[in-house]
Amino acid sequence: MTVGEGEAAAGSTGRQRIRWRPRARTNPAAIARWLSRSFETDIEAGCGFLWLPVALSLGIWAYFAAPLEPPQWLAPAVALIAAFVAFVVRRAPVVFVLAAAVSSVALGAAMAQWEVARSAAPVLARERTVAVEGYVLRAEPREAGRVRFVVAVTSFGEGGERRPPPARVMVTAAAARAPVGAGEGVRFLARLQPPRGPDLPGGYDPARSLYLQGIGASGFVLGAVEPVSLPPPASRAMAWRLKAAETLDDVRTAIAVRIRAALPGPAGEIAVALLVGERGGIPREIEDDMRTSGLTHVLSISGLHMTLVAGTLIVALRAMLAAIPGLALRFPIKRWAAAAALPATAAYLALSGGDLATQRSFVMIAVALLAVIVERPAITLRSVAVGALVVLLIQPSAVLNPGFQMSFAAVIALVAAFGWWQRRRRTPDDDDDAVPVSRFRRITRALLLGAAALAVTSVIAGIASGPIAAYHFHRAAPLGLVANLIAMPAVSVVVMPMGVAAFALMPFGLEALPLTLMGFGIDFMTAVATRVAAWTGSAGDVGRLPFWTVMFMVAALLWGAIAEGAWRVLALVPLGLAVAAFLLFRPPDVLVTADGRAAALRQADGRLAIVAGRDGRRAVETWLSADGDVRLPRDPSLAGAARCDPLGCVIVATPPGAAEAVSLSLAASPAAVPDDCRHATILVAPVTVAREDCASPRFVIDRSFLARTGAVTLTFPDGDLTVPPVVEAALPGGERPWTRHLRP
Repeated sequence: MTVGEGEAAAGSTGRQRIRWRPRARTNPAAIARWLSRSFETDIEAGCGFLWLPVALSLGIWAYFAAPLEPPQWLAPAVALIAAFVAFVVRRAPVVFVLAAAVSSVALGAAMAQWEVARSAAPVLARERTVAVEGYVLRAEPREAGRVRFVVAVTSFGEGGERRPPPARVMVTAAAARAPVGAGEGVRFLARLQPPRGPDLPGGYDPARSLYLQGIGASGFVLGAVEPVSLPPPASRAMAWRLKAAETLDDVRTAIAVRIRAALPGPAGEIAVALLVGERGGIPREIEDDMRTSGLTHVLSISGLHMTLVAGTLIVALRAMLAAIPGLALRFPIKRWAAAAALPATAAYLALSGGDLATQRSFVMIAVALLAVIVERPAITLRSVAVGALVVLLIQPSAVLNPGFQMSFAAVIALVAAFGWWQRRRRTPDDDDDAVPVSRFRRITRALLLGAAALAVTSVIAGIASGPIAAYHFHRAAPLGLVANLIAMPAVSVVVMPMGVAAFALMPFGLEALPLTLMGFGIDFMTAVATRVAAWTGSAGDVGRLPFWTVMFMVAALLWGAIAEGAWRVLALVPLGLAVAAFLLFRPPDVLVTADGRAAALRQADGRLAIVAGRDGRRAVETWLSADGDVRLPRDPSLAGAARCDPLGCVIVATPPGAAEAVSLSLAASPAAVPDDCRHATILVAPVTVAREDCASPRFVIDRSFLARTGAVTLTFPDGDLTVPPVVEAALPGGERPWTRHLRP
């Protein structure tokens, strides 16, 4: 049948899809009618609901990216007004959707601002050494025999502070000198500093992350952590929380001890990470190999582990119930198994430590299990949207988390691909005339299909989440498909099912056998990771993708997954823009830390020449990683183009495309500023420089400049030094709640 300039056809799901006819005239009026019809079809198919979490996420991101803190009434007012407009024009589909979209975006911004407001807590004003007493809220084992605590402060310093002390602090200590766990009272001397800003514009922001957790200072313990008896908290909720944390920590510790006793060595440490979420004991070389090979997702409890635990429980319970014909024939044992798997998965969430990524994964699994219980399809984009909405309502800032972005990108792509496959596979009627085949051929076909499904799943998930991983972590796993194809069957069939069996048998002291079998699977997985990492080498250090490249790729993914019918092809538009943004991107030519004590200048070969003191090592690591540079911070070639003396350093290099050399002077002392002012093209100084006394440099980055920008980068357009450079600042132009302490 003909619809305007297009053709509407009903799909297998009953939805009407609009197909573009190649012979149709592509004049503007025809295109407009086609777009309008496609839009109406999507709305009728219920696609509008799928865009709701996208709109909320856009509003949340817009709030955190805003240069100024908006008035608290603004976002709620816009949301209400737009919602009223949407109600009034509800019979005009286009206007209704636009108004609803504006309302949803504004609602997302309001949710984010509310989360920031309820997270507000005092922040340490300056770096200092101070005695702290408080309750341990969380204790996380770290590498090199260390442990990290989050402490609810009850006593801070000598008292009489002019500013309120931090309500929570995060400190690191040697595990041997910190024999305490969650819920216990502690006393220690620590060197604390305020949360720092990003080391690179657009990079990870520790100040914002800690602010949203209510943490006002971080640092390290000087000496030992002393257990003390403290009076109970005044808040009953806090008292219950501490008691629950202490009990749960005791249970997790006991389980970890039993696992290590039955499975010593690296395999036991990985088993502890998979079952109770403690990754601190895993050897660094194994973690590096897992990361390089693309298997690091196995070590972090996420949707994969939740799915395998829930799936193992459902299969086992259904098998046991199916063995009783009276039950299997009369009752919905599938729903019973899903109902039993839900609290068991919640228990696994608690035992795993319950970090934010694991909580998000549990929400997704809970939505799927509830769908099974009420006999609704579990693997649909609507279920994904419901899960995303629940997560955003609980924690709007999850949108900024790489784990949230990567997991939902992968799930959306996989569910969309699954739906596409379901619509196109053969119907049951097609099997009536199928030629009978032998059992051997059926088994072989099932194995081949399973391997193909695993390969396709790895490819789709990797393509969907890879750009996000490259943006945040500056790494890719070019051989990740190979590693996952070989190792994941062992993880899915041996490692996690045996882990579930060990949990079930542990109360009876029978966990040794399943843990031993689990260890065989873990050893196989780590052997695969080691071999694939050796094949990969440094090919995985890809550097940071441009921001707009990733944004356009995410837009293409969302449009391709959610849109129905032929206008899904419009996903090629943001995909093309992503390619253009990548090709037009020019990496920064100059990088400077927020304290002005480390700087980098790009050389003609594209690599950075860097000068930095010991305090700048963290920033240098970030710069090199974002640049895809495999050199280490102590590599002598980093300062190859620099000349240093006690007063500072000078880098002379020609940026790519530039017609002349640039002289970057990093003044380590105010005494070096007068001489640098006479010779430098770019002057970086940790003191304030009077511009009238320093006219020679084309650009001066001094203390007053960095107070406004934080870490900063300069990019010369096409290498032209005669035009003002493009300046990118780590700090927003105005004051935000999490940046107040970073400004003088």
